[in-house]
Amino acid sequence: MMFEDVKKAVDRFSLNELRQLREYIEGREQQIELRPGTVDMEALLSALDDIRAGMTEEEFAEIERAMNEEYIEALDADE
Repeated sequence: MMFEDVKKAVDRFSLNELRQLREYIEGREQQIELRPGTVDMEALLSALDDIRAGMTEEEFAEIERAMNEEYIEALDADE
């Protein structure tokens, strides 16, 4: 399903369904832990949007899982 298809489906939602969708999206956004100062998050999120274009939810979820499997500690400024 492409983004345009999703938007068309959302256009048919009731007010209650729109509220539920909003809560779901806000919950997903809160699951993402951003660490300020370690990366240009705005650029990263923009790049992820570009990468995600044309992918299925399953394909993107697989990539997201792989990116989150190993955390690499940032170097101190003295190192």
